[in-house]
Amino acid sequence: MNAWDPAFLAAPPLTEAEDRLAPAHKIYALRTLPLGDIRAVGFDMDHTLARYRSPEIDDLAFKKAARLLVRERGYSPWLLEIDYNPSFAVRGLVLDGLRGNLLKLNRERQVVRAGHGSLAMTRADMETVYGRRRLSTAAKGFRSIDTLFEIPESHLYAQMVDGFDRGLLKAENYLQLFHDVRWAIDTAHRNGEMKAEILQHKDFFIPHDPQLALALGRLKRAGKKLFLLTNSEWSFTDGVLSHLLNGQDEAHPAWTDYFDLVVVSSRKPGFFLDAPEALPLEGHPRCFIGGHTAWLEGALDARGEQVLYVGDHIYGDVLRSKKNASWRTLLLVPELEQELKLLEAKADDLRELLRLETARRRTLRRASVLQDQLKRNRVRRHVLGQRLSADATAALDHEATQLATSAEALRHRAEVQGLELQGLSAAVEATFNPTWGPMFRDRDELTRFADQLQQFACAYTGKVGNLYMYDPLATVYGPIPTLPHERAGGLLTSLSRP
Repeated sequence: MNAWDPAFLAAPPLTEAEDRLAPAHKIYALRTLPLGDIRAVGFDMDHTLARYRSPEIDDLAFKKAARLLVRERGYSPWLLEIDYNPSFAVRGLVLDGLRGNLLKLNRERQVVRAGHGSLAMTRADMETVYGRRRLSTAAKGFRSIDTLFEIPESHLYAQMVDGFDRGLLKAENYLQLFHDVRWAIDTAHRNGEMKAEILQHKDFFIPHDPQLALALGRLKRAGKKLFLLTNSEWSFTDGVLSHLLNGQDEAHPAWTDYFDLVVVSSRKPGFFLDAPEALPLEGHPRCFIGGHTAWLEGALDARGEQVLYVGDHIYGDVLRSKKNASWRTLLLVPELEQELKLLEAKADDLRELLRLETARRRTLRRASVLQDQLKRNRVRRHVLGQRLSADATAALDHEATQLATSAEALRHRAEVQGLELQGLSAAVEATFNPTWGPMFRDRDELTRFADQLQQFACAYTGKVGNLYMYDPLATVYGPIPTLPHERAGGLLTSLSRP
């Protein structure tokens, strides 16, 4: 054996073919992230350090909540006959509890897709109910589906709306259904039954990621202070992270050895808004219940942009830590891996969509120029009137006929291109989700979820283990900001990131 024998290495050395990261393993920076300036890196646990097996975990929550509604709120046992549909909803949707609807919003907070219960709404119905006004999702009866935990809530509410409309469920109105579903989902997570089942079957519900311990260990070796900030209570946190991290690294035999500070039952987003006292957890050094931002920053001697926080909740983890604490943020998007696979699989269709849309716009532009030339022709004929010779009048009329025919042909071509574009676009979007399409956009518009990601996340990635392949002291560069005329002028070809 020699010093370079793979048996001595924590992980096998990279081959030349492995120096290019697969898209699913990359960190996508939205703004430049200087990791060398980061003194403390914090992590949420649920759906961040711990990636629960889906849709199995969602099916469990759905069934637990349905049983609670039947057993404790008196709803019909019909609810127990419903199977959970994992493809029904996507993250980033909004529940309208007043009307029994599920909505997809664009970045302007306008409704672009909607369903009443489990049935898709037509565009005419959407226009009648919502028009093109901006919705305030903070208003009464609205709920943002920002986390993976809330996906089964969407399906359960939709099914209850269907049952209410068909007379199978009794309730005062859609809002009562909305509040009861909220109660049932929260109770299913808080009463201990669901968590006990997860811990009893950890190998099934909580798959291991071999890169997780490597990523945390590399950050520690680079001198970063690591902290855990989770809303889960101690017993569940200890059970999950013991399963994932204990015994993975000789230097960190217990999961708590990775962290300089552990905060459980943190009450996010309240952790970033209020200032309750942090309570030490008896028998567990460096572990606390509750607390607040200023206390944590003082304990770690790291403040503001010296802190990077990694979480999956766009509001509770990313938006609040960015706006109220000025921390740098890394959003975990577990769905990203599947999204990237679909983008790759549909690459040819996406290029064809771009070609068709470009051709349609050019056709419409040419048609509009011909239409204006026709108007000029008619104005000239009217203004000159009797002064025109018979030959000149005939020439103008002939030109008008040709212009009208050409413009009409171009408009017809644009309609055909539009129909072709519409059909291909619908087929591509249905690949992502039959009802809602891609999570990050709708046609050529970014969704509300994508807009929030751009505003508040410094970067995003699919899993914590992806951090292992990035130098903790290097810089992850975001896109070079450009204006449309700079891209058209080819400025980007002369600019590159180091």
